[in-house]
Amino acid sequence: MRCLLFCCLLSTFGYSADKPDILMIAVDDLRPMLGCYGDKNIKTPNIDQLAASGTLFERAYCQYAKCGTSRLSLLTGLRPDAIGVFSNRDKDVADFRNQNPNLKPIGQWFKENGYITRSFGKIYHDGWDNPADWSEPAAPGRPGEMLEIVDPENPSGPTIIADRFACPVMQSPDVPDEHLFAGRMTRDVMSLIAEPSEKPRFIAIGYRRPHLPFVAPKTYYDLYQPDATWLTRFPSPPENVFPVAWFNSDGYQGAARKAGLTIPNPPNREQAIAWNGYEMRSYQGVRKNGRLTESDQLTYIHAYAACVSYIDAQIGKVMRALEKSKKKDNTVVVLWSDHGWHLGEHSAWGKMTNYEIATRVPLIFKGPGIQARRTSSFAELVDIYPTLCRLSRIEMPTHLEGDDISNQLIEAVPNSVKTAAYSQYSRYNGKYTGRAVRTDRFRYIAWYDRDKNLIAEEYYDAFEDPGETKNLIDQLDEDKIIECRSWLRKSK
Repeated sequence: MRCLLFCCLLSTFGYSADKPDILMIAVDDLRPMLGCYGDKNIKTPNIDQLAASGTLFERAYCQYAKCGTSRLSLLTGLRPDAIGVFSNRDKDVADFRNQNPNLKPIGQWFKENGYITRSFGKIYHDGWDNPADWSEPAAPGRPGEMLEIVDPENPSGPTIIADRFACPVMQSPDVPDEHLFAGRMTRDVMSLIAEPSEKPRFIAIGYRRPHLPFVAPKTYYDLYQPDATWLTRFPSPPENVFPVAWFNSDGYQGAARKAGLTIPNPPNREQAIAWNGYEMRSYQGVRKNGRLTESDQLTYIHAYAACVSYIDAQIGKVMRALEKSKKKDNTVVVLWSDHGWHLGEHSAWGKMTNYEIATRVPLIFKGPGIQARRTSSFAELVDIYPTLCRLSRIEMPTHLEGDDISNQLIEAVPNSVKTAAYSQYSRYNGKYTGRAVRTDRFRYIAWYDRDKNLIAEEYYDAFEDPGETKNLIDQLDEDKIIECRSWLRKSK
């Protein structure tokens, strides 16, 4: 079967000795809040144009809704359990690499297969870069570049790196795009794309916004005047669910203590609602606890949207540079985000849940032989590594746990490769772990304690309850529950 698909790819691509360039665009914390995904408020003409000329996956999911683990999974081609890294601690990723010295991440694999590999911005979680991946040193920016802000005392001067717990949640400086790191990085990438290269290139570009803090030029803030129609229709957590399932502030106990506060541990339902979303609350200018007013919610949604449009504009510049280059007809472009982001859904702000809003991501491929269409076939971020190998006509390493989904890109009437997508999330340093499966019909989540005892379950009807507000687990018969549990076993 693999040989048949490989031959099909050679025919479809019109085989030449020249392997395609790869342009991999990562956008941090980007939910599918894009025009091409049906959002009527957002302005993202450049990503929309990319989607219109390529294949858009309507149902793509991350494997872990947190930056470090999600990116490490994607870049190694391993699922989170095989990695064993569930935090953003530097020691954990160092231990993983020391225990797996022969494992080749995607950058290193492509480099060893004849590619010039380059990295700009945030590809791995900040501080986790793997120098062996790249032909030249990565260009992530300054240490702490995520916390880039405009100096309030010198707005036209160089940007500064804020102290994490003194950083404003948002800024809308009246500055050109290139005043901020994303704009300067884009300029550097455009210059690289314009340079001729005899070898194929794998160029990875990682945009940090719309990750907090929400910093974007005023031009992009001025695009929007949000009103109440922008607010979520699902502001309350699902009933009949213990708060651990949706309370995404468990990892911010220390941040709260720095502010002289104590997050209840464990919280009851009302306490969890009041303290939910502390990743955002830990920035300056946000209420530390208590329900956010509608006005405040619209302010943060506005800021998030401005950052999305700012990054969309940078992606447009990169794509126009590609169109002017000699490699425009032999470059595979893939755009992805590491996870979604709650904007008030289930009372949460940020990522770090097992729900649709935190695990569903944009995923778009464009390139020679790739169909211009939308597909409802499931995809997972762990599938990107094997798929790019196939599209580049290089052998896949044997350790990969994702699926080659290239048939969804090139075949006229493709069969679905996947029938489900899997995610997981651990809370309180592994005291609880939730494992989720999303199928055509439902999302099922099973929660386990540290000893792997099943302690809670959730079931949401994907057709009748897309907002995942009603946990129906108590309404299922025993056979249906056994079926749901069997789906989770398929992911192992």
